[in-house]
Amino acid sequence: MTGPFAGAHDFRTGDNTFLTVEGNYFDYRTAPPPPAADSARQLLQPHIAAGALHNSADRCDAPKCHPETRVAVQDSIISWAAHDALINDSGPAKDILWVTGPAGTGKTAIAGSVAETCGEQGILAGAFFFSSFSGDARRRSKNYFIPTLAYQLVRLECFQDASREVELAIGRDPAIFALRLKDQLETLILGPLRASHRSKAPSPSDPKVVIIDGLDECEAPPPEADESTSGKHVRRRREAPRTNEDEQVEILEALLHMANEPAFPFRIVLFSRPDPAIRRFFSRPTTKIFPQIFLDNQYDPDSDIALFLRAKFAEIRLRHPAIPTSWPSEDVIRLLVEAASGQFIYVATVIRFVDGPSKNPQLLLKQVLESRIRSNTDSPNPLAPLDLLYTAIMNRSPDPRLLATWLTIIEADLKQGAYTTYESMGWSIMVSHRPAYFWRALLSSYPGEADSLLENVSSLMAIPPRDDLDNQFHFYHRSFGEFLNDPRRCTSLYVSKEMRDFLLQVRIVQVLKGMSECVSVVQDLL
Repeated sequence: MTGPFAGAHDFRTGDNTFLTVEGNYFDYRTAPPPPAADSARQLLQPHIAAGALHNSADRCDAPKCHPETRVAVQDSIISWAAHDALINDSGPAKDILWVTGPAGTGKTAIAGSVAETCGEQGILAGAFFFSSFSGDARRRSKNYFIPTLAYQLVRLECFQDASREVELAIGRDPAIFALRLKDQLETLILGPLRASHRSKAPSPSDPKVVIIDGLDECEAPPPEADESTSGKHVRRRREAPRTNEDEQVEILEALLHMANEPAFPFRIVLFSRPDPAIRRFFSRPTTKIFPQIFLDNQYDPDSDIALFLRAKFAEIRLRHPAIPTSWPSEDVIRLLVEAASGQFIYVATVIRFVDGPSKNPQLLLKQVLESRIRSNTDSPNPLAPLDLLYTAIMNRSPDPRLLATWLTIIEADLKQGAYTTYESMGWSIMVSHRPAYFWRALLSSYPGEADSLLENVSSLMAIPPRDDLDNQFHFYHRSFGEFLNDPRRCTSLYVSKEMRDFLLQVRIVQVLKGMSECVSVVQDLL
């Protein structure tokens, strides 16, 4: 055996006491402390929604834009995020971009593709993808929003100083994760960024953007329950239960606070539907200065949808060599593009159905085309995912059945010619150019009823303001009108023509009765 003392002899060690140590031993006196970023991440990790990250396993099958589609809108967003361009604004660039549009326009696909590109370019600082359909409940809760963003920031090499501040802040207040978003934001993000901002100058290579998708899918927690002395669960009494809109507005206020903080060096891209609470937020004098992108015909969705369909049908033909290269015809492509009305969700749903487990895509496509013309209860519903989306949106109304009746009446009117005659109890009313104002006045049984019923379906239809006397309602989705008129698809919300006509008769009688009462009052005054 050899060693540093091999062959040594006749030496003294003095009067020392020796301790025999067995097993593994590591001298921490000389080991460097763990990096601050590692410590901060460990403290944050139990409080984040990992599934909400843009590259999470939970989003491995999330939609993304098909190659060569939605190129113009993606380029606009990424250029703005990189501080290279403005969007519809001749003044200074503002730090929140709201990307919105009807349900089904592909907002999440665009958000996912933009996040991927920004990540590859090194300009993505963080992301949060809300989802009300995910199996991970954390992705629909505001409670994990700020910690998840903070977790991503402390991973950035350029913010290691901020990581140490996050670690110290959590140590000072371990209960921070149960506090309001405002306090979480200050403790976990803004305070640490201010501290690190003083010690580090920004670099052009630093990340530049935070991406948030699906804010409209953030949900309030269910009512809490207490166990009473009788053993039964009762709802805990509160001043007022939190609503989804309350949660979403609290997040919007936090985003605004970030954007107004000089030490917060990132731009924010927010994707959501134009739901009432979010629309109102961006209509404030202090927030309407932020640029917006509305996903409409400005970005030529029809061309992208046609490109998407041709590419997907080509992939299907490769898997089914017996299908001729001429399938489907250009007439069918045009028909599907027309039916989509600019909504990618329609064609994505069609392709998923046609490319399903069946070995006969041609037959499945034929069923899709026939489903637009007639309802066949013996065949499967090729648009079930789309119908679930429509149903979920309508069920947010305070009275979904009445809403369905109104929408069926409006949809029938939109398909009529220039003049339509309504007859009831011997009276005939002929109307032309029926603006939204007309239907609000005719169908409402009390002031404000129209606003209450319609405000939550703004992602499915254009709703003119109350004081607009000229413009009509307009459905964003052609397939939405077909959904309303198909009992197999609309199921419990289906309204028959008889029910629709009955409501019209009731309201016409009430209007005429009100007119006669007004005439009586005038005669009495005279």
